[in-house]
Amino acid sequence: MAAALAMAPGTTLADEGEPTWVFFRDKGVAAGEIDQALAQRAATLTPRALTRRQRVRADGGLDRRDLTVFPTYRDGVLATGASHRATSRWLNAISVLVEPQQLAIIEALPYVTGTLPVARRQRSMAPPHLADQCVEPTPASGDREDYGLSASQLEIIEVDQLHNCGLDGSGVVAAVLDTGFVLDHEAFASLTVLDQHDFINNDGNPANEPGDASNQHNHGTMVLSLLAGLKPGDYWGVAPAVSVILAKTEDVTQEQPIEEDWWVEGIEWAEALGADLATSSLGYINWYAPEDMDGQTAVTSLAATVAIANGMVLVASAGNSGPGPTSIGAPADADGLIAVGAVNGDGNLANFSSRGPTADGRFKPDVCAQGVANWVVTPGSTTAYEQVNGTSCAAPMVAGVVALLLQAHPNLAPAEMHELLTSTASNATTPDNDYGWGIVAGYAAAGLYCTCIDLDDDTFYDVDCGGQDCDDDDLAVHPEAEEVCNGVDDNCDGELLDGEDDLDGDSAFACDDDCDDDDPDVHPGAEEVCDDSVDNDCDGDIDEDDSECAVDEPPPPPPPSTPPAEAPNEPLEGSCGCRQAGGRTGTWTFAALLGLIFLRRRHQEKRAA
Repeated sequence: MAAALAMAPGTTLADEGEPTWVFFRDKGVAAGEIDQALAQRAATLTPRALTRRQRVRADGGLDRRDLTVFPTYRDGVLATGASHRATSRWLNAISVLVEPQQLAIIEALPYVTGTLPVARRQRSMAPPHLADQCVEPTPASGDREDYGLSASQLEIIEVDQLHNCGLDGSGVVAAVLDTGFVLDHEAFASLTVLDQHDFINNDGNPANEPGDASNQHNHGTMVLSLLAGLKPGDYWGVAPAVSVILAKTEDVTQEQPIEEDWWVEGIEWAEALGADLATSSLGYINWYAPEDMDGQTAVTSLAATVAIANGMVLVASAGNSGPGPTSIGAPADADGLIAVGAVNGDGNLANFSSRGPTADGRFKPDVCAQGVANWVVTPGSTTAYEQVNGTSCAAPMVAGVVALLLQAHPNLAPAEMHELLTSTASNATTPDNDYGWGIVAGYAAAGLYCTCIDLDDDTFYDVDCGGQDCDDDDLAVHPEAEEVCNGVDDNCDGELLDGEDDLDGDSAFACDDDCDDDDPDVHPGAEEVCDDSVDNDCDGDIDEDDSECAVDEPPPPPPPSTPPAEAPNEPLEGSCGCRQAGGRTGTWTFAALLGLIFLRRRHQEKRAA
């Protein structure tokens, strides 16, 4: 922000330092190093967080906002003597305790774009608690449908019907940002806590610590019980099987608690851990004028907007500054955040519930839930329960419904969740700035999940029970599937690709290399007929040009043998014969000589006679 907002009338910078935001001009990373820096940041996000981001974003899930504050800028501010309080990647800012003379030096630094007082909080739980209502519940039957003290506050938003169709928050992660949490009550015996952090004392203990007010953890403990408490037969929260991430972000020791910066730090932390949703029962309105409640000015609203853009569903109490108009606080003014007003058990709007519109004319609150005489656990007791008022009670009730709906429809983006809740609420067709879109109707919002069975588990329901899945036995067929060339309407739009009809019934398609979809004997893989002038197997070769039609030629005759070379004739030793090549006496030569000798002897005998 280029300039600081004016201070509220009558406020001054305290001698010990005033909590102040300091905003920087950039992240101090060269353009050529951005990709590497983002990859390093991605490695610090949980896979669950990165998957959620990528489901709703088109940029891989990260951008410059995810880079850390440039250490040189931070150190330059702290070198003035300011004390560090919190850091926000998303806002590219740090909050510090600063005195007037230090603030002037800081604002003159070349990399500082502006400063802003850390906003102060207005409590959202309407005091006092109802008198004489701290009770030990009478044991009930223990049946799932018997909610004990919780029955009416659950039934008004149709949670009982959601439980009856098997929804309890399993597999969903919810972050709760509040004053602190003590978890020794019986209603938290089965609670799953994935992580917890105290942003005030910067440690891992969200319960009371030395120096904390005795009631520090009360508000958060009550809020948590409405979301996720469980003592079957006596008490039920809305989503008793949800897993939680707990952030202690509000210091109640201050007369006017200062924790806007800790809330920003907390929401960034919870988002990076992979929380699917976050709920906070607070509202920052001091330091801000009504015209600032436009969703784009208060720093909590800016941080909430980034969390929503990252796929995280945010729920917040509308505030207890009613009944006047434009009494909504931050971050409830953020666009896309589900701001919750309070009604009593009869559905009538509580007088204290904050009203809209926002400064830019949007309806607020978004929806309502019971926030009068809600039963909560009693902090400091392990078995007692009491009743309290406030939009602080209504917000975790709606957050619980969000958890149940995310269990039913895990891929819902924040905008889709907002639409689902507002389009099914009691005032859906005539929203206003008192009730918003009305009292949440959880069962109606769950839709077909509670009336159909998703046979193939693709999150879409069969057309026969009102869904859009045209083949609920095939996981690959549903309205969001990609249409491929297989003869099936994969995306259930009633249309096939060009050439996907299989006109000849040979299970091959013109869109997938069937070169004649009118002839069942012609398709890839068919046997090539060698004399029909048809490319039967669609390989581009016909008849004798096809390798299947090649005629086998007889093998060539072996080459004639070559007689061995003759050696020179040599007279045989002791005879008149001649040696032939190879050293052997020629048989025919020898026979001829014998014949001549025989004829000569006959001739001599005749002459003698």
